[in-house]
Amino acid sequence: METFARIVETGSFSAVAREMMTTQPAVSKQLQALEKHLGTKLLVRSTRSHSLTEAGRLYYERCRQVLDTLEEARLEVHRAEHEISGLLRVAAPAAFGRLHIVPRLAAFYERYPKIKVELQLDDSFVDLVGAGIDVAFRVGELKDSRLIARRIGTAHRATLASPAYLARYGEPRHPSELAHHQCLVYTGLANINEWIYKDEGNADIVVRIGGNFRSNSSEAIRQAVREGLGISYSTQWIYGDDIRHGRIKPILTQYRPPSLPLNVVFQPARRPSLKVNHFVSFFADAFRQDPDIGEMLTETASKSITKD
Repeated sequence: METFARIVETGSFSAVAREMMTTQPAVSKQLQALEKHLGTKLLVRSTRSHSLTEAGRLYYERCRQVLDTLEEARLEVHRAEHEISGLLRVAAPAAFGRLHIVPRLAAFYERYPKIKVELQLDDSFVDLVGAGIDVAFRVGELKDSRLIARRIGTAHRATLASPAYLARYGEPRHPSELAHHQCLVYTGLANINEWIYKDEGNADIVVRIGGNFRSNSSEAIRQAVREGLGISYSTQWIYGDDIRHGRIKPILTQYRPPSLPLNVVFQPARRPSLKVNHFVSFFADAFRQDPDIGEMLTETASKSITKD
């Protein structure tokens, strides 16, 4: 189609051959093949000139429309891949999004003013394909092996309580003492009735816990801790300001709960776009400098993309 259109527009087989870096006979063969495919003559040729048949005129008009549409599509794809702009749909756990994504968006927009972010906050795992999500933040081990994951941080966990609760009920000195306390249960955990710790020798201590309050919202658990309702076993980044201002106190600090990976995940069938890569890199860099989110990742680990 492109060869035929350029023959019409240049009026010369040899000119088209030069454009396409081929020979004049090769151009003629392409036209003949097109005419054979269509079952009609497109050009009436003589030794010095050629003219369009009626079918050729109609076909050229449609060809030009199709070729122009394809060129527009090519330019749009090129802009999408090489310009950092457009709408970015992001999903994250509610507390994490409020505390660690939204406060960093002003700096992100300063660097990438043409990107628009639509942030969906939900403590349950969002279906990336069904919701049209470009990238999602996930805290914890990934279970969906179809997703492409990139590790960008670590969520350290801690055992926490308010000074008022500890003053009233006493501070436990060993995880086994938690059986005698009101433990606030976050139902988003894989096993909601067991809290796991590592002792100084790295051996596991598994504690059966219970209490009179449970919730699927990490922010509700945080507020319950602040109100003195009980003890929480939570990711430390939810309580950063509370800890720094003394509203909540880490306890059992010599016994370490296992840390959780912080990943971003992508749809398996979609290669991350330029805007997604820059968004993820921006937040990965920010998280490496945040003591609430955890350890410094190596440059290699932070840039790797692996199947879960």
